[in-house]
Amino acid sequence: MPISELEKKSTGLNFEIAAEEMRRLKSTPSKREQMKLYGLYKQAIHGNIPNEDIYPVPAGNEIGMKKYAAWKAQKGLNSDKCRADYVTMAEEMIKKYGRNIIRCKWNSEVWSVDY
Repeated sequence: MPISELEKKSTGLNFEIAAEEMRRLKSTPSKREQMKLYGLYKQAIHGNIPNEDIYPVPAGNEIGMKKYAAWKAQKGLNSDKCRADYVTMAEEMIKKYGRNIIRCKWNSEVWSVDY
């Protein structure tokens, strides 16, 4: 999939790299930040959340309900815009929480660029 102009950043992050980097944060983002990232990710990948008759609200599951609400909050947004917003938020999270990178012979040769 080609990278849109909205997604190109001076840091070198694109959507796929940003999603991977969110797994490497030194500290855990707040629940609010996590849900915002989740909603943007789901909207960017899958588009609008399906109707409740196809994809019902996960009643009785607090985390599932929050995830559902986070995705639904992004309804109608363009996929490219969500990808760009996700990258922007990921850059903020990296600055705020730092990254936990463990170097070894294999990954120091493959992953030599720091963002």
